[in-house]
Amino acid sequence: MGLAARTVDVDGRARHVLVARPPGPATAIVLSLHGTRSTAAEQAHFSAMETLAQTVGAVVAFPQAITPVGGRGFLWNDEADTSFLARLISELAAEHPGAGSRACLTGMSGGARMSCRFAWTHAEQVAMVGAVAGLRGFDGPPPSRPVPVVAFHGTADRLSPYRGGATARWRESVPEAARRWAAANGVERDRNEAQVSATLTRTNTSSGAICGMGTCSTRTFSRP
Repeated sequence: MGLAARTVDVDGRARHVLVARPPGPATAIVLSLHGTRSTAAEQAHFSAMETLAQTVGAVVAFPQAITPVGGRGFLWNDEADTSFLARLISELAAEHPGAGSRACLTGMSGGARMSCRFAWTHAEQVAMVGAVAGLRGFDGPPPSRPVPVVAFHGTADRLSPYRGGATARWRESVPEAARRWAAANGVERDRNEAQVSATLTRTNTSSGAICGMGTCSTRTFSRP
C-alpha cells in the first residue's frame, strides 16, 4: 500500500504524519518516532516498520516532531508533541475501530525518550513501548495503568551512555530507568538473572524479562 502523507490539526496548526495502512481491517496501531535531527520520512526508511501494515495488518504512523533543530531534522517537544500524539492516536483509533484505542509506541533515541514520556503520562492510550537507545523513567505520579516496555540500548553508546550521563535529558542510567518502569508496573521485586553467553545476561522480571548483552542491551518489563 505504501506511505501516504496526512496532517493532524492541533491547536490550529497542521502537524505532519506519514501513514501505512493495511489492505484489510487494521489489527493494531503502531507509532514509530524518529530521533533528534531526523524526520518522519527518515524514520520510515530507517525502521522499515511500514511493512507491518502488510505482514500483521497494523496501521503504522510516522509522526514528525514540531521543533526544527540545527538546520536539519526536528526535535520532540514534551508539551506540544504530547498533545499531537494524543490527537493522532485518537484519530487513528476512530478510523480503525478494530485496532483498539491504544497504540504501540516505538522510537529511536529522542523518539524513544518521547515514547517513554508519552506512555508515562498517557498510559490509557498506550498498549506498549519499544524504546531503542532512549529508555527513560520519570518523576511524579506513575502511569495510570501498567505499560509493557521493551528496550534496546548499546552499552557503548556515547551519545546516550548506558550508565548515565551529566545532561538534563540524559542523567539516569538505563538500568535505573528500567527499575523505574518495573516499579511503576508493579514487578520490581520479582527478578532473576541468567548468563546466556559471554556477552548476554538475561534478567527476568515477572512475566517480562530484562536482558543485557555486550554492546547491545535489552530491557523488558511488564505486569502479568
